[in-house]
Amino acid sequence: MTGIETVLLRVAGTAAGTLVKSLLARAPGAGLAADPARPAPRWRKPPAELGDSEMRRLTETLAARLGPECAALPEHERLAALDAVGDGFAALGALDAGALFAADLDPTALAATLPPPPAGLAPASEALYGRLVRLCCAHAVEYVTTLPGFGARADVELVRRTGELARAVDRLDATGDGAAYAFEERYAEYVARTHGRLQLFGLTLSRSRREWPLDVAYISLAVSDEQRLPGDPELHRTQVRAEQALASADRVLLRGPAGSGKSTLVQWLALNAARQTDGPWSTCVPFVLRLRSFTASGDLPLPEDFLHAGAVPLSAPPGWVEDLMLSGRALVLVDGVDEVPQRLRARTETWLRSLVAAYPKARYVVTTRPSAVPEDWLAGLGFATRTMQPMERKDVRAFIGHWHAAARAQGQEVDAYEASLLTAVASRRDLARLATNPLMCALLCALNQDRRMQLPRARKELYDAALDMLLVRRDTEREISGVEGVYLTREEQIALLQRFAYWLIRNGQVEVGRDEAAAMVGEWLESMPQVGAQGGAEQVFAHLLIRSGVLLEPAPGSVVFVHRTFQDYLGAKAAVESRDFGLLVKNAHEDTWDDVVRMAVGHARPTNAPACCAAC
Repeated sequence: MTGIETVLLRVAGTAAGTLVKSLLARAPGAGLAADPARPAPRWRKPPAELGDSEMRRLTETLAARLGPECAALPEHERLAALDAVGDGFAALGALDAGALFAADLDPTALAATLPPPPAGLAPASEALYGRLVRLCCAHAVEYVTTLPGFGARADVELVRRTGELARAVDRLDATGDGAAYAFEERYAEYVARTHGRLQLFGLTLSRSRREWPLDVAYISLAVSDEQRLPGDPELHRTQVRAEQALASADRVLLRGPAGSGKSTLVQWLALNAARQTDGPWSTCVPFVLRLRSFTASGDLPLPEDFLHAGAVPLSAPPGWVEDLMLSGRALVLVDGVDEVPQRLRARTETWLRSLVAAYPKARYVVTTRPSAVPEDWLAGLGFATRTMQPMERKDVRAFIGHWHAAARAQGQEVDAYEASLLTAVASRRDLARLATNPLMCALLCALNQDRRMQLPRARKELYDAALDMLLVRRDTEREISGVEGVYLTREEQIALLQRFAYWLIRNGQVEVGRDEAAAMVGEWLESMPQVGAQGGAEQVFAHLLIRSGVLLEPAPGSVVFVHRTFQDYLGAKAAVESRDFGLLVKNAHEDTWDDVVRMAVGHARPTNAPACCAAC
């Protein structure tokens, strides 16, 4: 893109902004419905927005003023047209300044967002429907532009759109290529849709809605920020919000224990970069690379393979990713170093070193559990180390509020549960010790509702109760049984899931192909004839995947536990029941076994405890 084209675009943006502002400054109203023959309806108490009842009243008023156009229709056809208009606006939702800004204050554009007239209307009724929709849209824009505060809202909208236009110009100037710019816009939309939703544990049990907007579910957590003050050789650590700490460095190693929210934070960074939100990522293009996806193949991706490696079904223009890496506009989000087997971790470090050496201007965020690598693992490459901190009381309250807000959006009555849990975590020290990260808080929220506000007091009891809720009570209370032609008791499900979890741990994996998982289930069924009689390996595995709530298929053909903590918990139970204490001791130094060994101590009987403690 030439400099002249850039200047022209900027001038066009400024001119458009001035024009829009002059149009919005007209008061009162926009003059769009100024028809002396059909004056706008008057409201006794002007509403702040035009909802269902207001739009139906407006429809009836305008229909009555059309005169001959309505009088010629039979009454039932006239009423059918009016009902169709009212239903159309009800489906659209309340009309306020935000809704009209989305249509650029254009009545025609607003009318185009309504559903088509329902089937079965007579031709004359369809014509009346179209006429009334157009009139209602014109009057809606006219009315909303007269509301107090509309001018201020319009100024805010103008600033926002001008900023978006300026950022678009910057991106277009940075790409220097119209095709690359068009693909970048398409990719940003894909990332925003893909990473803009989050599975919120405990709210997916009804299966009516599996994911929630990240804006609803996300809370900002604290991380440690390490700095050296001028003239002071000591390292000073403070706590800051995660977004602030990550924005202060181009390369960050983010450490945090299981369930602390590292992967969710990666999603948040990707979403904000894709949305071009104001801040350090406003011109960045995010690439999310989950390291667990490369464990089986053993191949770590080069930039030209980033989209394929991230399971993005889009084809970029040749050299697009490399250009972003070279220019410094790429934000490379590498999630889960701890999910790479230790024997392959040196290879991961070599890969990161190669990327940084070849593309030093790109921005990098790498996440890991603390036990997986030393604190200064990437310090030689200029990576600043940040550590996720336990949730504070205000964070716990915020999470509980977000979780229950999402439950309300699902139509659940949860006010009493929310109030009870807030009181419990504030007054019970045992719960306060458990509620230290988002995963544990989500477990508490789900179990508080499931168990009618009777919460467990220890971590092991918490996991046992969660598994009981997922494997048994969810379907039992909803009277669901044998949906896939298979019925498994709690013990049978636990037995299969334990073996699966233990196999993953022993093989240093957190993800496996679906076909391989089903094949393993087939082998285990040989010792479970009562289950094998109900169906084949694929049928039984499908039941576990669909009904248990513990397994997840993040991409077609691959299977993981819904959270690594459940894998470690079930694997530890399998190790204890198999009396594999020697194996626990042998692998106690491996970071991938760290939580497994700790949980095995909780599972062990008194006679087994000394062996498990030796592993610790």
